[in-house]
Amino acid sequence: MPVSSQSGPRISSEGQARGFAHDPGGAVLAAVHIVVRVNPQVGPAVFEPTLRTQVVGADAAAMRVQVEQAYDELRGQAGAADGQPVGRLNATLLGYRIVSYTDDEVVLRLLTEAPDGSGSSLMVSTEVRVRWTGSDWALLAPAGGTFDEAVTVVLDPYTAMFLPFSAGG
Repeated sequence: MPVSSQSGPRISSEGQARGFAHDPGGAVLAAVHIVVRVNPQVGPAVFEPTLRTQVVGADAAAMRVQVEQAYDELRGQAGAADGQPVGRLNATLLGYRIVSYTDDEVVLRLLTEAPDGSGSSLMVSTEVRVRWTGSDWALLAPAGGTFDEAVTVVLDPYTAMFLPFSAGG
C-alpha cells in the first residue's frame, strides 16, 4: 500500500495504520489504508480494531455487521480457523481522484483493477469519504454499511481522470 513520509501513516501497529497528515495527501492515504483493512479477507485481528476506531458515521454499526458476516461466510468456504485471514485481496490499486475537499471531510474515488467472474480484468471506481476526527482521518461508513452503491465500472479512456499512486510515496 502507498505510504508517504509527509502524509502518513506515521504509526502502523496491531493491524492499524494511523497518523495521517491533515491535508489532501493524508486523506487519500487514510482512505486507502482503512478501506483495505476493513475487508473481511484480512481477518478480525485487523478489521475489528479498524472498524471500531477508524470508521465513523450513521452506518458504522451496519458496516461492522456486514464485514463480520462476510468474514464468517468466507471463512466457512475456505475452511479457515476462526480468527485467521481468509483468501487474498485480488484487487490492484491504480489511482485516485479527489472529488471534493474541506478541512473536515474529503470525497474521493479510488481506481482499482481486479479479475471479474470470467477471468478478464475489470477496472472500477469506488467513492470513499473520510472525515477528520480532530486527530486523524476516519472512514465515513458507506450507506447501508457496504460499498455496493459506491462502485462504478470504469472504461479505459476514463482512467486518465485518476492520479496514479507513485512508488515510494
